[in-house]
Formats: sequence, C-alpha cells, structure tokens
Amino acid sequence: MKFSQILTVVIGVCVLASAMPASAATMNYKLGVQSGTTSDVYAADSLANAEVSGFDTIDLAIEALKQGDVDFVLGDLPTLKFYQAADSDGLSIAGSFSEEDFGIAVASGESDLLAAINVALTEIVDSGEYDTIFAATFGDEIVVLTDDTDADTATAYPDAANASGALAAVLEAGNLNFGTDPFYPPFESYASDNVTVEGFDADIGNAIGAKIAAAYNQNVSVTFVEKSWDEILTFQYDGYDATLSAMTKTAQRAENTDFSRAYYSSKQGILASADSPTISGVADLNGTYDVADPVEEEDDSPSVTLVISALTVGLIAVARRKN
Repeated sequence: MKFSQILTVVIGVCVLASAMPASAATMNYKLGVQSGTTSDVYAADSLANAEVSGFDTIDLAIEALKQGDVDFVLGDLPTLKFYQAADSDGLSIAGSFSEEDFGIAVASGESDLLAAINVALTEIVDSGEYDTIFAATFGDEIVVLTDDTDADTATAYPDAANASGALAAVLEAGNLNFGTDPFYPPFESYASDNVTVEGFDADIGNAIGAKIAAAYNQNVSVTFVEKSWDEILTFQYDGYDATLSAMTKTAQRAENTDFSRAYYSSKQGILASADSPTISGVADLNGTYDVADPVEEEDDSPSVTLVISALTVGLIAVARRKN
C-alpha cells in the first residue's frame, strides 16, 4: 500500500469519526397538572403519550417544574401568568389552548339560589361593575366574557316570601357561604393575614352578596369557606351554599351540579422553565423529543483520535517494510 493510499484511508476514517453524532435518548414529555382540573382531563384525553403527574395544588406542580421533575405545567392561563410574573427563575408561557368559561356552581335543584346569583351577575355585568372588578385583578388585559345566557336564565330575583331551599336559608341567616380552594391566585388566595380571601373570585362573590342584599333590602354578608379541590369536586356542598373557585363549566360536571352564567372566560396555558424543551404548541406534547446523553467523565480509555493516530503510524510502518 502506498503512503498516499494510507493517508487517504486515515483521512476518511477521521472524517467519519468526526461526523458521528453524539448519542441521544428519546423522551416523552413530562407534564404537571393539578389533579381533577380540566388540564388534567385534557392531558388524559388528548396527550396519551405524555407522562402526566397530578398534584394537589397548582403551586406544587410549579415547584416540580422548577426542580426539573416535569418539563411543563398545564393550567388556567391567568394563574400560570401570575406565577410567571412573580417568579425570577425564568418561567415563561410556552403556549395556550382550549377556551373555557368559569361558572358559579350550586347543588342540583337549587333553582332559587341559582336564579338570584344569575340575576346578580347580570346586574354586575350590565352596570359596568364587572369591568372595574376585572381591571383590579387583570389590569388592562382584554378578555371578552362569554354571554351564555339563554331563555332559562333568570331575569328577576325570586320572591322573598316564596324563596325555597338554599336561598331561603341564606336570607334567613343573612349570610352567603361560598366554598373555595383559596390557593389559586389570582382568583382566590389568602391575604397577608391568612384569614381574608382575596382575588377576582372574592371580589365577584362580594359583589353578588351586595346585589342580593339590595334586592331583598336586608343585610347579606359573604363568607368564603376553605375546601380542597377534591372536596369541591364531590359537589356535596357541606358547609357552604355555592362554589366560587375558578371552576370551568363542563358537561361532565353539569351532571352533578348546576352552573350559573359564565363569570369569566379564559384559556388553558403551558408554563415552561428555562430548561424546558422547545415546543411550537400543545400538540407537540403528545410526541417525543431528543435529549443528548450526558458527557461522560474522562477515563483512561484511549480516545478515537489516539487510536486513529496509532493506526496511522502502524500502517505507515507496514508500507515502508513492503516497499
């Protein structure tokens, strides 16, 4: 073999070695959600290939994202934006999907209480008070509230003398109790005193209480009763009259409870960390992504370059002997 031929072989080997890609692993996306939410349901129905972890509260899911235990968190877009704004660790919104409407829930058959809440909500919206409440929480963000009222939506308060069920109990006690999971800002969370519930839902609830009080010419105070999300989803209404807790109106939930007209319209969102993979939208989360294998610690094994160099010297020596 001539030296020029040897050199050609060696160069070819070096080019092939340098062109070899680093080994990579194919991964399914790891998602965090709050258990029992519409994001949880969406992931189960539409993202079958993803590895989904359910958490008791949204803040636990976001902490898992920060720790690298999940790649993304799915949740209501306004809540994810709240955590993004309050964070300094590089959280970002990676996308949004699935429009939804929030409603106030009452026990099935509580038509009088539902009517009073619907009429109060309509008065709040029509008077412009809704816009003021919205701006207090969301600033100049523009969201068009869905008007899902229909012929069955009440337009007048039930007569006090004939009020029945939960509404009669509210008027007699002079108190309207809303069940809420107060760990979901900016909709509901505890103020610095760890007693007062504040946020968009709290403001809406207080406004509803004021409208009902004015309609019946009596005092009606509003109380927010802490309940876990799992408790709320049982729809037992144990110790409270209605649920006001950023609850999306779904057909499945409507089989177990009655909903008011929509009081907030939103989307679901995707929260990413600085270390999250790059995606173009929610559909990507049903696929996979490549992760390069970590670079191994140097050891005493000869490198590819060293082996090729030794091979070169050997081939040259052989060529010289043959020549």
